[in-house]
Amino acid sequence: MSPARLGYWFTGYVLVEVRGKNPERLVNLCLVSGFPVWGFSADEGAVYFYTTLPKYRSIRKLARKSRCIPRIRRRFGLPFIVARVKKRPAFLLMASLMFALFVYMAGSTWSIQVKGNETVPREEILKTAASAGLVRGARKSDISPSEVEAAILRAHPELTWAYVHFQGTLAVIEVVEKTRPPTELPGDVVAAKDGVVTSVLVLSGTPVVVPGQTVRAGDVLIRGAPGDARNGARGTVLARTWYEIYREVELFSSVPVRTGRKLEVKVLRYRGTEFVLGGRHNAFEWYEVEDYPEIVLFEGSPMEISVISRVFYETAWVRREVTEEEAVGLAKQEALETIERKLPSSVKLVDLSCETVSLGEGVIGIRLVLSVEEDIALVRPWSGREG
Repeated sequence: MSPARLGYWFTGYVLVEVRGKNPERLVNLCLVSGFPVWGFSADEGAVYFYTTLPKYRSIRKLARKSRCIPRIRRRFGLPFIVARVKKRPAFLLMASLMFALFVYMAGSTWSIQVKGNETVPREEILKTAASAGLVRGARKSDISPSEVEAAILRAHPELTWAYVHFQGTLAVIEVVEKTRPPTELPGDVVAAKDGVVTSVLVLSGTPVVVPGQTVRAGDVLIRGAPGDARNGARGTVLARTWYEIYREVELFSSVPVRTGRKLEVKVLRYRGTEFVLGGRHNAFEWYEVEDYPEIVLFEGSPMEISVISRVFYETAWVRREVTEEEAVGLAKQEALETIERKLPSSVKLVDLSCETVSLGEGVIGIRLVLSVEEDIALVRPWSGREG
C-alpha cells in the first residue's frame, strides 16, 4: 500500500457507483476539481471509482451538474471500523480481554522440551529445571536461563553442557552428555592434542614420555603390551595446552542512566501469578524496575497474597568512554567465561596473556592466549595385527 493510500485508510475512503446519462462527465469534473479519485472501472452503464470520505460529500454538487446519481457501494478505513465497534461495546471489551490474555500467555512458558539426553532421564532434567524456576506456566521474565543451566550441570555430573532458550512459549533444554571412551578395545594411550607434559599417571602399560616433554597430537604417551589383549594401556597424562581467542572491542559503551521520572503501579501477587491493580507500566520506552512489598497476607502458607508497589524508573542511554584497560579487562572476562562454557570443569587455567592491536578510531583488537592444564590422554585401539 502506498503512503498516500495509507493516509486515505486513516481518513476513510469509499467505492462510488455513478449511474446516469453521462457518468463519465462526473469523473471528468472530479479530476478537473482536483479530487483524489482512482481505480476507475465501467460496467453496464455505470462507472466505479474510489475517493476519500471527506471529498465524497462534495461530489454531490458536481453530480447535479452532470445529472448523475452517485452511491456508496463499499466503505474502507479506520472511521468505519470505529463506527462499527462503537455500536458493539461488548465486542470491544471482549477483544480487549482476549488481547490482554494473549499477551499474558505469550509471556509465559507452557511447554518444555529436552534435547540431547540419552542416558540421563528426561524426568530428572525437568525436575532439576523446576527447582531452578523453569516450570510450565512460569513467566519467562522470571526465569534465568543461566541459573537453570548451572543447576542442571551441578545435579547431573554426567552432562558436560547445557543450554536453555525460548521459542515463543516453548522452553528448550539442550544437553550434551559426556562421552566415555570404549574400554572393550585395548590399545596405546596417545596424545589428543599438542602440549607439554606436566604429569603422567600410569594405570597399566609402560610410559614413554616424562614431564616437561613436548608432544604432538597422535604421539604415543603410554604403550601397552600388544601380545595380550588384556594389557592395553590406561592412564592419565596432564599437559599444558593453549587456546587463542580474538575479540574486537569498541572503546565506548552505552549505559542506562535514570532521568528522574518514575511511575508506580500496584500489583497483586497470588501463587506465582501477578495481577496489575492500577496504573500504566508501558509509559517509558526504557526503564528499570524495583519492587517494594506493601501488604502480605497469610505469609508462608499456600494462600499467601501480597500487594507490591512496582516502580518504573525511566532511563536514557548515555554514551560512556571506555579506557583501553577496561576494554582489555572485559575481553579477559569474556574469554574466561567462554572457556568455562566450552571446556570440562577439570581443565585448570595456568596463564593468560593479552595482546592489543589498534584497528582505528574507537576500536581495538584483543588477542588472548590461554594456557591451561588438561588431560590429553586418548586410547587408540590396536589394529588386528597388533592385537
